[in-house]
Amino acid sequence: MGRSLGAPSSSDGPSSPTLALRGAALLALLILGLFLTACGGGSSSSSGTSSSNGASGAETSGEETDAGTPVKGGVLTFARSVDADVGLNPINAPSNGSIFVIQQIFDQLVEIEDGPEVQPGLATSWKASKDGLTWTFHLREAKFSNGEPVTGEDVKFSIERFADPKINVNYATLGESIKDVEVVDPHTVKINLDHVDASFLDNISMFAAAIEPKKVVEEVGDKAFGEEPVGSGPFKVKSYTRGQKTVLERNPLYWRNGQPYLDGVVFEYVPDANTRVLKVRSGEAEIADAIPYNQVESLENTEGISVEVAKALSWTAIFLNSTKPPLQDQKVRQALNYATPKEAILESVLFGNAEIANSNIPPLKYWDSSLAAYPFDLEKAEALMAESSVPDGFDIELTIPAGDPVAQQTAEIVKQEWAKIGVNLTIVPKEFGAMFGAWLEGKGGMAATFPGGALSSDTLSDDEIAAITLDPSGGLNSLGTYYDNPKVNKLIKEAKGTLNEQQRAQDFAEVQKIALEDAPAVPLFFTKSITAVRDNVKGFQTYPIGWWPLREAWLEP
Repeated sequence: MGRSLGAPSSSDGPSSPTLALRGAALLALLILGLFLTACGGGSSSSSGTSSSNGASGAETSGEETDAGTPVKGGVLTFARSVDADVGLNPINAPSNGSIFVIQQIFDQLVEIEDGPEVQPGLATSWKASKDGLTWTFHLREAKFSNGEPVTGEDVKFSIERFADPKINVNYATLGESIKDVEVVDPHTVKINLDHVDASFLDNISMFAAAIEPKKVVEEVGDKAFGEEPVGSGPFKVKSYTRGQKTVLERNPLYWRNGQPYLDGVVFEYVPDANTRVLKVRSGEAEIADAIPYNQVESLENTEGISVEVAKALSWTAIFLNSTKPPLQDQKVRQALNYATPKEAILESVLFGNAEIANSNIPPLKYWDSSLAAYPFDLEKAEALMAESSVPDGFDIELTIPAGDPVAQQTAEIVKQEWAKIGVNLTIVPKEFGAMFGAWLEGKGGMAATFPGGALSSDTLSDDEIAAITLDPSGGLNSLGTYYDNPKVNKLIKEAKGTLNEQQRAQDFAEVQKIALEDAPAVPLFFTKSITAVRDNVKGFQTYPIGWWPLREAWLEP
């Protein structure tokens, strides 16, 4: 969970920093960030073989779409709530501000689109050995934006860096199963694993496993490479001014014929939500992200503008530190779940732009939609409190991000309802970065909530987020809750270590059920990515993992 924890969230005020929980060594200011299968391009996890047609998406020039025939040209201006503040090097990029731009510049061997399976990227096809320990990838003819060919040596260099915890500090846990990479020939590589890893394909589809030019990185070093990156993706960097804007231009050497359609993209850093909305209303920007919930309806009713409310692999919850009395008591934790009026919060604070969560992690590949969420039931909550270690109630502090109106309004509603079961809630706003780091270290009090969308998954499968959120050995103290159920820990590890898809689905469904009953948190909502788009923008979409394939976007004349 080490990247920016997911897609930008919506709020009524200035945008909060987004984080994506990326791995055991996550930074305190972010965490990675969202879903479906670890079997790429037609791969079969049970047979040990997988392949995909390399023609997928390779020829796109003049492709007819529902919006008409794409037209080349024009520069798209995108008002963003977060900045590419840590540079544009895929290795260790900690925030979505950088990550979502990186995805426009680089390619991976396999790619995540809108699900459910990974798709061909720089690899046209791949095949796994029967024991699942050796994966052979066949590379397409592609060039980096500096004109140099993408070779097996570049793949070996990049994937071994991805797997090296000394280099890939934030996300190396996602490559922990990788033993080494063999270059068979310039267009064929073998990746050897130490052990079976059912999430392997998903993991190498993430931004940190992007294929970089070995020669350039070794010549200039990681820091300089982050300022002037060279990738094989649809765009290349024209200029990068930290804290202001990032300007991209078309990569004429991009391997998908005809794409991108745009001449370029300007990402403007506009942290104030109201200013972003004004920019898209006036036409200064064609796209604005992280639209406040309370402005969605107004924008939808504005001529020339539409609002995309997209599924995202992100979630929000009230996390409970189970080491703090009386939160060790399961009955108390369950009572807090029953006493939380999620439907009322959804309608009055989020204006319906989310889904009530029935899980402690986002709806990833093996999510069980049939499992019922906790209903709002004060009688049940009162009965549980009466049976608990604190039948007369108790005091609790809830830490929230300062300046986040959605968190503030949610907390005030919760305070009112929890009081009815004898729980006296004190709301404590704190600066998000410091608050988040302290929480993960067990120094952040009894309970905490984070901006919707601040937590998200970097991959399509459940393995990473489940391990970080529900297993204390995942490196983040079960996301600060200190939840530790040996059966859940065992199921997570067993699911990761089998290529049997049916068994994986059963294991993760059981994990979801047990963790919901154990209640280390009060799951609130599966949040969504909310983006305002002017009508002259065609072919735009947001993937569940939060970023956008801008290679497909074009501007109507």
